Amino acid sequence: MKLNDIQDCLCDLYDIHRRLPNHILIKPKDNDGTSTTIADCLENVIEKLQQEEVRTLNKDKEYIL
Repeated sequence: MKLNDIQDCLCDLYDIHRRLPNHILIKPKDNDGTSTTIADCLENVIEKLQQEEVRTLNKDKEYIL
């Protein structure tokens, strides 16, 4: 995934996370009896994309050197 695409996705996810009301964020992600919330899912995806962003930035720095 290109760095620009990662950063665009992160911006979208930050916006979604900020805009969703707390009463939605604390709901379970599904109806299967899970304790994982919608907020947990969003935060997990954000964390993974942030890790990929750092990895991509580091890879690009190595390429430049």
